[in-house]
Amino acid sequence: MPSGFVAMTLRRFGAVARESGAHESKSGAGVHAVRTADGLDAYVKVTPVALGPRALMNARRELSFYRALAPAAPLRTPGLLDFADSDDGVALLLAAAGAPLPVTSWTPNMWAALGRDLAALHSMPGPADPGWLSPDELSRAVAEPDLPMVEAFWRPVLPQLGEILARRAELAGWMGALPPAFVHGDCHTDNIMHVRDSLVFLDWASAGLGRPGSDLAFLNVRATPAGCLAPPELLRSYLGGRPGEHRAWRLALLAEELAVFLFQWPAFAPYNSAVGIDRVRRRTRALAEQWLDGSWRDW
Repeated sequence: MPSGFVAMTLRRFGAVARESGAHESKSGAGVHAVRTADGLDAYVKVTPVALGPRALMNARRELSFYRALAPAAPLRTPGLLDFADSDDGVALLLAAAGAPLPVTSWTPNMWAALGRDLAALHSMPGPADPGWLSPDELSRAVAEPDLPMVEAFWRPVLPQLGEILARRAELAGWMGALPPAFVHGDCHTDNIMHVRDSLVFLDWASAGLGRPGSDLAFLNVRATPAGCLAPPELLRSYLGGRPGEHRAWRLALLAEELAVFLFQWPAFAPYNSAVGIDRVRRRTRALAEQWLDGSWRDW
């Protein structure tokens, strides 16, 4: 177990390590398996001040979610057992909440359950505090793309890149065509635990008011390198008794997923295998063809 802020945090919580090492969250915060003084399995998520202002802002956002919103949220989240917020950083003590499953092991029923949970989350009344706007790095990446990175990764394999870049405003318009909702902000299967027949949602550091399509589209973004896509059961259960809205939703999800792959994913390519990168390129070409040839009009 690391020393410094982590060791100080464990003493503060009266917890001991259950295993050596730490997992890394999206923000870079360490996530350590511990056992509480009461003998409960739990996790300590630490964000030391050394990680910088943005990481601390996200950690405090997540802490605010667990303290103010999670008790009334219409889905399951880990219990917040304790917390610390000081000049040294932010730490959360969270109850253990099941285990993730590889995305390749998800069944249609699991995807359907996820769709229902996300529909409930997106229907939750959003907080009035303007500080709850979800971070929107994707919109910034579309409006002001890192063109050298985008060109280097996509130009050799995506002949339509120039046309898509010229139509970025149109793409962004379809991304934002759906009414805003309270979103998770980092929705993928590694952030969803399974406890018997229920799903438990972790990592709320990016939660807030935003585009509901971002939660659904990002599931495909993260699943594509593994050779998976969310099945129709996800959107079908999400929309429930609103089948007339499928076309608008599918178009918004197409635009969102295509934008992530084009403008954000190249930075993460080095962390993926050659097979995973090839799958992403094939998926992105298919999305680009649908977007540009207008085949979505037949949905």
